Amino acid sequence: MGKNTARAEATRKSAEMRAAAARKERQQKQLITAAVAVVVVIIAVVIGLAISSQPDKPAASANPGADAAIAKLGSIPASAFDAAGKPTADNAIPQKLDDGKVLKDGDKPEVVYVGAEYCPYCATERWSLVAALDRFGTVSGLTPTRSAEQDGNIPTVSFKDVTYKSDYLSFRAIETQDRNGQPLEPIPSDIEPLFTKYNAPPYTQSKGAIPWTFYGTHQTVGSGVPIQSFVSLSDDTAWTKIVEQMLTGKGDLGQPIMANANAVTAQICTLTGNKPSDVCSSQAVVETAPLLKP
Repeated sequence: MGKNTARAEATRKSAEMRAAAARKERQQKQLITAAVAVVVVIIAVVIGLAISSQPDKPAASANPGADAAIAKLGSIPASAFDAAGKPTADNAIPQKLDDGKVLKDGDKPEVVYVGAEYCPYCATERWSLVAALDRFGTVSGLTPTRSAEQDGNIPTVSFKDVTYKSDYLSFRAIETQDRNGQPLEPIPSDIEPLFTKYNAPPYTQSKGAIPWTFYGTHQTVGSGVPIQSFVSLSDDTAWTKIVEQMLTGKGDLGQPIMANANAVTAQICTLTGNKPSDVCSSQAVVETAPLLKP
């Protein structure tokens, strides 16, 4: 083999070795890149699982003052009911239904409410219902809202997500429309015939009025709380003002709400067999009971 041939062969082998080394280096880089990608994916999955396993944080309230006020509704003292006394508004006294029958949820009598968030009379009536219902159990899931702006803009609570626990009573609430008049909840099929039958002439002046509170043997159509004093409550302190007066049973807001709540309480006592006794034998309830038609 000549010198030129040997030199060419050496050059070729050297080139092959360099190419092989370059291929090996590329393969190592690809392996490292792939490994890094796998590690990144694993870390992302672990972080995602850790985040998803944490409980969801509740959204910040748009009106924490209203929420704080509403939380106090379950601790209204008996003295506030007695201070308010018996109601004087005509519509506070439930109407007797001659052929009405008490609804049952298992072995508990059931009270049914049908209303809508836009409705101003529903807005005032809910305050009394919550106050009365909390004497027999625990109302939860209340959220602050207002009636429609063109309907008084009255501060109130919504029953849309409400739950009720009681040893004596069952409560079912249906909010048919939201504050803007959009559909929320349909009236259940077992309630619709009762709503159609009793919430119409000759029992009422108009058909399908709200709020409608149904006790089986009695009903209240409309509110037993006048709305005039509520219309001026336009700022975010409105819920605090209302609840503070409810806690005393006095004032142009608290007295009519709590007096109406005494009528609701007296009516519920006829369903529960006057239980609990400390509630049904309280001064204001005893004074209000004779106003009910047996």
